[in-house]
Amino acid sequence: MKKRNSDKLQHAIQSLENAIKYSRSPEFQELGIEFKNVLISAVVQNFNLTFHVCRQMLKNQLADQIDATKIENLTSKELLHLAAKEGLISNLNQWLEYLDCEHLSQSSSIAIRTFEKASAFLKDAEELLQTCTKRTNNERRSAA
Repeated sequence: MKKRNSDKLQHAIQSLENAIKYSRSPEFQELGIEFKNVLISAVVQNFNLTFHVCRQMLKNQLADQIDATKIENLTSKELLHLAAKEGLISNLNQWLEYLDCEHLSQSSSIAIRTFEKASAFLKDAEELLQTCTKRTNNERRSAA
């Protein structure tokens, strides 16, 4: 795993975590609907960014084991299936739901579903980062 990719995912996770934390705060409950909608949009946008970076991380990890050209031609759904098969993600069904949320969040009425899934996704994104970091460290030790 390239350090840059790890840093990118860590930054995206931190940004999503901050947005979720604020949306769960007492101050959020006191805001008017317009401000709440802006903050919900921020969570959804951070969700989408983090999900995108997770897919990049999965592609990079899998490209180390499988032909990179094949990885680039996979659909997002195929990528998630392969990542589960290779042990990079632990709950395929949950990740497929996140994929649906990413596609659906373009509609503001459905963005609430993404907003509600964001906390669970945050935990899974953190788990992915840890899994990829451990794999990379193990590969470095084996190569040494």
